[in-house]
Amino acid sequence: MSQKLAIDVGHGFTKALSETGERVLFPSLICPMLPHVDLGELGKSEAVTIDGVPYLVGESARQHATPLWSRDKADDPDTLRLMLIAAAQLGAVGPVQLATGLPLAWYGAQRKAFREALTGFGGMVQLPGQSVQRRLWFESVKVLPQGLAASLGLLTHVDREPGDYLVVDLGYRTTDYLVVTKESTGHLAFDPLAAGSLELGTHAIASRLASELEHAYAVPFTPSEVEKSERIFVDGQAIVLSGRRAAVIQAIQQQLGAKITETLDARVRKLSATVVCGGGASVLSEAFTHPVIPPDPQWANVAAYLQAFSPAIDGIPHP
Repeated sequence: MSQKLAIDVGHGFTKALSETGERVLFPSLICPMLPHVDLGELGKSEAVTIDGVPYLVGESARQHATPLWSRDKADDPDTLRLMLIAAAQLGAVGPVQLATGLPLAWYGAQRKAFREALTGFGGMVQLPGQSVQRRLWFESVKVLPQGLAASLGLLTHVDREPGDYLVVDLGYRTTDYLVVTKESTGHLAFDPLAAGSLELGTHAIASRLASELEHAYAVPFTPSEVEKSERIFVDGQAIVLSGRRAAVIQAIQQQLGAKITETLDARVRKLSATVVCGGGASVLSEAFTHPVIPPDPQWANVAAYLQAFSPAIDGIPHP
């Protein structure tokens, strides 16, 4: 019997959810295993193997892998591998029914190719610390639009009055937004003229911070070096990053709010509320006036993907 899983390989994090409520979350980083010194019992293998090929995945790949910046997920083998690894971490064996998604700006052009690339994709996966390999593959695939999928869960199942709502999905690389009208019947209507994607997300914080530090100290820094660091060292001197990071976050919030306000114009002032979800909700939500942040905002999309298997919300548009 096939297992039903929802998996979202975002530009920042891979999130996976099973029907039984089990969750997997790790950075969307993967690279081939690097040459290393065998330390015997003192060393610990962190490699994940797919069909016998070892990879560093997640945190263990942070200093070596580059973020998934591909615009074409169907043609990105790393995205497909991370899908497979996430399914294996949830204990999947054999055929898997998969629900996943794409940013709104890419959904129309890429959903068919993405579904076809994933359907039948599989391999033999061995996770770190496990001696057993498991064979799994994606038997069937549903591809849904990010943001729109989240709005169904956020507005249908949350006690919200009828009206127009701006739903913003703040991601690592992209921010999706759309205006959703909740009618008196509870039905949700979507306006394609009031929706879109911005290539601006939480990664911009580390990217701009690294750029500012390089300019200030004439020492190159990468976003991964400063993304989670409280301080850095230059010529033996400790430099605390909290003040600089706060200023960068404020600038990005202003930019984000301005871009969406410019697009939606006067409609922004007629909204019932702005509902903010995604991994960046806790960091960038102040870009909007009186934002509403649901519980567990980082999981809003992937939870909605899982609900796509339920006939109760069969109205989610997916091929």
